[in-house]
Amino acid sequence: MAVPKAERPSSSFAFDGPERGVSLVLSNPPLRPSRDCVEAPLGDPFHVLATRYSCDNCTSPDALTLVLTHSLVVHMETWDITIAHLFKLQSADPSSRVKIREIFSVESPNHGRSAQVNAEELVKNPLNDWTREYSRAVQRFLVAQFSPEKRIDSAPLNLVGISHSFGAAALFIAAESIPSIRFKAMITFEPGMTAKDHPYRHRSNQAAVAWAWLRPDVWRSRKAARKELAASPMYSSWDPRVFDLFIENGLIDHPGAKDPPPYTFPGVTTALSKVHHARSFQSDDLMIDGINSYAAVTRKIPVHVVWGSIHELANQELKDFMSDARAGRTPVSVSYIEGASHMVIQQKPEEAAEMIYSLLTTPLHPPPLSHL
Repeated sequence: MAVPKAERPSSSFAFDGPERGVSLVLSNPPLRPSRDCVEAPLGDPFHVLATRYSCDNCTSPDALTLVLTHSLVVHMETWDITIAHLFKLQSADPSSRVKIREIFSVESPNHGRSAQVNAEELVKNPLNDWTREYSRAVQRFLVAQFSPEKRIDSAPLNLVGISHSFGAAALFIAAESIPSIRFKAMITFEPGMTAKDHPYRHRSNQAAVAWAWLRPDVWRSRKAARKELAASPMYSSWDPRVFDLFIENGLIDHPGAKDPPPYTFPGVTTALSKVHHARSFQSDDLMIDGINSYAAVTRKIPVHVVWGSIHELANQELKDFMSDARAGRTPVSVSYIEGASHMVIQQKPEEAAEMIYSLLTTPLHPPPLSHL
């Protein structure tokens, strides 16, 4: 399946990928694209999209490659402001030990532009294990991009995984599933994981599922969507630039736009459907495999956990749960971004970049702490 040309925003270059393959949507300069498309094994029902960003002067053999996953509701470009600020921090600090060669943002198959590319298959597969599907997409991307037989250069592979919310379980499961592709470190923002029997799980899931079903999802135009969402408690807290990216990439043409006159409805809807949104919370991968993979990864490589200072989906008990050394969950650091809640990447994109940059300056091979 090729990426439909009509669905490509003018701010990006896109390249057609193989059937059920992995396509890269490449950013414009100053974040220089250097590769168009990578192949992936056939047989998976969903096409995988990712954005890739690189710079001209990141030639150090120790330079890092960052792999990013996103939260529910948003899209792969939601990291754009954070990524741009990361490269700005790097260019302003030439003596720093942190060198970033490239950054990839991998999209869940039912979000953003991926939802358009996968539209037919999504109707056939209204699954309730979307954490697992996102993880499979990340695994396919990692194998296609970084397996030895696929790589086109001999530079050392210095991978760092960065995740947010629902994307955390997907990335930790993927990292555990492909031992031949090793990450040097992980940074996770507001990880959306807990134990299946944790008492807070039921309260938080009830609230999240209710919001998924009740949220507005159809408008006459992007202008109308912008007006309504900008006044909502959730979106009004976002950085305006990230909000603009959501209006551009998180909304798609309504299916009614394809109906013939006089039945045409030329409106927009959210790329992530309500049914897929709500069913994402039914996945045991969030509660079992995700937390188990997270614990295993913390015992192997440095894992940094970053929370918003405002308790929202995660209360202090759940935050303490994620760093319970007695249960084998041993992140090397726990940090907070002031004034942010669960949607920290959308609310404080530059502060998130500064946190990432700061954490990357710490040694990437310290032993895990026995306690925090």
